[in-house]
Amino acid sequence: MAGYIPNAATLVLSVQTDYDSPNAANVVLNVPSLDAAQTFVSGTVSLNGEPASKEIVVLSYKKQPRQGQLAERIIIASGNSQTDGSFEIELNGFDEPVLVVAMDDYGDTWQASTRYIVEDVIHPTTGKFEGFVYECLAEGISGTSEPEWWIDNGSTNTGLVGTAVFKARPFYQAIVHGPFLPAIRHRTGDD
Repeated sequence: MAGYIPNAATLVLSVQTDYDSPNAANVVLNVPSLDAAQTFVSGTVSLNGEPASKEIVVLSYKKQPRQGQLAERIIIASGNSQTDGSFEIELNGFDEPVLVVAMDDYGDTWQASTRYIVEDVIHPTTGKFEGFVYECLAEGISGTSEPEWWIDNGSTNTGLVGTAVFKARPFYQAIVHGPFLPAIRHRTGDD
C-alpha cells in the first residue's frame, strides 16, 4: 500500500439513532415486548457529497456469549444502501447497542488467465495496491502477467486487463458509527 493515504472525510455514514437524544421520528414509546417490536437502523451513505451504494453491516457492540466459544461481537444483520444512499436494516428484535459499518467492495485478487464478467471487482496483488480497485465493464480473459495498473485521474479511468475492460475506482476504507441503540417501531397487525 505504498503511497496510499485514504481520505476518510469523503465517505460519510449518517445513521438515525436514539442513543444520544431520542426523537419521535425513530422511537416509539410504550412498546409492550420485543415480540411486538421491530428494531432497526436506518440512515444514508454519501461519498464526496453524493449518495452512495455501499454494503452495510450491523455488529453487536457488546461481546455476545456463543455456545462452546468465547464471547465475541457478532453480525446482527447486513444489507446495502440504495442508489440514493438510504438504508433501513431490520435487526429482528435485537435491542442492545450496535455498531454500523459501511464498506466498499475490495473484490478478489487479480488472477492470471481468468475469465472476468461484467461487475466483477478485482484488486492488484500484494505490493501493487495504490488505493484503487477495478470493476469489469466488458467480459474477457486476463493475461498471463499482471497488468500495469492505472488510476482514475478524471479523464482516463478504463483499461484492459487481458481482453477484459475494467474501470478504476477509488477504494474507501470501512467506516464505523456507534455504539448506539437500535430504533424501535411497534408492529401492527399480524406481521
